[in-house]
Amino acid sequence: MLKTKAKYQTWIRMYKLLIFLGISLILLLITVLPVPFYLRVLSGVLALPILYITFILSYSVYQFAAFGGNYQSKIHDLLVAKVNGDGKGKILDIGTGSGSLIIKLAKTFPKSFLTGIDYWGGNWEYSKAQCQQNAEIEGVSERISFLKASASDLPFHDDEFDSIVSCLTFHEVKDSKNKTEVMKEALRVLKPGGEFVFLDLFMDEKIFGDEKELLNDLKKHGVSELNSSKLAKEMKLPKLLLNKKVLGNAMVLSGRK
Repeated sequence: MLKTKAKYQTWIRMYKLLIFLGISLILLLITVLPVPFYLRVLSGVLALPILYITFILSYSVYQFAAFGGNYQSKIHDLLVAKVNGDGKGKILDIGTGSGSLIIKLAKTFPKSFLTGIDYWGGNWEYSKAQCQQNAEIEGVSERISFLKASASDLPFHDDEFDSIVSCLTFHEVKDSKNKTEVMKEALRVLKPGGEFVFLDLFMDEKIFGDEKELLNDLKKHGVSELNSSKLAKEMKLPKLLLNKKVLGNAMVLSGRK
């Protein structure tokens, strides 16, 4: 029997939250056990940063989830609003997760045909089957196809899509150290004149390098129009979500090839 309500996971992996929670509880437990004093002090000191991380993760889950601040859906709405095409062509979503963004696109552009790719599996809590089920529940499954693939090696021809979107995916690609090359792979399958909307931690130099160099590199790669803006300027976010380990380094890049 088909579920009546789609289920979308947040960007925070619950297993990671549970690991930090478990470590925190163990360290706190040691502080009250009849063990040498220095061990109790050491456990208390070690517990503090773990507790902080646990709090940030828990708070982020609450703010991203529909039962909380619903910011994950709001951010997807922002990206959908930046797609300016007529919606009659082919749209690619890179890193489709549990299908939230691509399904919003399908509903917004009822004459479009969409493809969602993701690596799924591993330590992620998303799946292709979940995406397909969510698309069926939302009534858009006939126009969406889901494929398991890496963003670093897309199984598509050059110039195949009219629009490409990606949300917080490029930095997660493990099989390519150079994230700019992953972005170029996305642009490879975009038609000349086609539009793209990318959200990622583009201001994190450890991942994407110098921001100006990144933008110049994309322009040299055939991008005819490029706009960049901090996510925090695009929409009001809770202060703790602006932690650099969450969305503090998030930026939206949009434009045309």
